[in-house]
Amino acid sequence: MNPKVTGGTTQAWAWHHSGFVVPDVDEAVDYYRIVLGFEMLFEDRLMTDWIQRTMNIPGITCHLAQCQSPISGQVIELLSFKNVPKAIDPRMPVWPGIGHAAFLVDDLDRGVRELETAGGSPIGEIVDFPEGRAVYCWSPSGTVIELEEAPPL
Repeated sequence: MNPKVTGGTTQAWAWHHSGFVVPDVDEAVDYYRIVLGFEMLFEDRLMTDWIQRTMNIPGITCHLAQCQSPISGQVIELLSFKNVPKAIDPRMPVWPGIGHAAFLVDDLDRGVRELETAGGSPIGEIVDFPEGRAVYCWSPSGTVIELEEAPPL
C-alpha cells in the first residue's frame, strides 16, 4: 500500500477542481463541451443559501455546473451569479473572469487554521454541502482557495 501523499501544512491530498465565474453558464458549458470535449458531471441551477453563506453575500444566487475533461479527468466548475450588489469588492469570486482552485483536505478546521497562520482568511463561513464541508478563503496574495473536507479515496 502506498503512503498517502499530502501537500503543505493544510495536508491537502487532492486538487479537486478549478472554478471560473462566467456571465452565462450554459454558453460556457457549450464552449468547453464543443471545443475541449468536457462532459457535464453536476449542475445546480439555483443555489441560494449555501452560496450566500460561502460568499458572505446575502441575497445572491448562483447557477453552477461542474464538467470533467475526458483527457485528464480534471474538473472545472463554472459559476454565474445573480443579484450581486454593485458595491461588492471587485476581487470577490462572484464577478466574471475571477477564478478559484479547490483542494481536498481530511480536516477542514485544521486546513483553515493553517491558511490563517500563513496570512490567509476565510471569505464566508464553513458550509455543510451534501458532499462535505467547504470554505472559500483569501490567500495573502488575494487569490481564492477553496478547501473541501473529504476522506481520502
